[in-house]
Amino acid sequence: MKSLALFAAWLLWHSLAAHSVWIEPDAAGRLVVRFAEPDGKLEKSPGHLDELTLPRAWQTGASNAPMALAVEKQRDHFALGPVTPNAAVQIETEFQVIAAPGRPGRRPHFYARWHPAGAGAATPALTLDLVPTGQPGEVRVFFRGKPLGGVRATLRTPDEKEQELAADAEGFLRFTSTQPGQHLLSIARHRENVGGFAGGRAYDLTSHNVALSWRQP
Repeated sequence: MKSLALFAAWLLWHSLAAHSVWIEPDAAGRLVVRFAEPDGKLEKSPGHLDELTLPRAWQTGASNAPMALAVEKQRDHFALGPVTPNAAVQIETEFQVIAAPGRPGRRPHFYARWHPAGAGAATPALTLDLVPTGQPGEVRVFFRGKPLGGVRATLRTPDEKEQELAADAEGFLRFTSTQPGQHLLSIARHRENVGGFAGGRAYDLTSHNVALSWRQP
């Protein structure tokens, strides 16, 4: 039984390594939160979707003041509302502590931002954040409110191709994509040696993951 539990922990560690949490419109045009690999199957309930805390979600108004949004778990997403894709929205959530044999326990935190094309410059609002500057193809990385240089990000374009990017010393990411459709820019597993307990489980590392999504007209 012990070896089976260890194998299950190892499998969970590796199966979730490339997962992201992001915001996108569903077929009805409502904003929803997804949990999956961008090119893989969506996590569902019952399943790993249940191991995320219910996201805290808010809409950014004209004065940048956060306005809380209702969040409801569905079979393969979290529904946000009432809100439309024309609004700038941010969410944050956490996954259960992950521990694998021979590895320190890790508590993953996920952040996501939906920013409509043409919405202009944003301001930091997430612990790890991808903040549009208002300039086409330019986003700035912030961690705990300060620019974060040198971090690597992945841009996934509507043709399902991925481009690796590196932030400059001042945290700026620059890219070119004029393809119409949904884009996803993400940073995975930015780690801190910060431990604690969550749900009665100890962890030694805190990892931060963020995704910025938008639809190019």
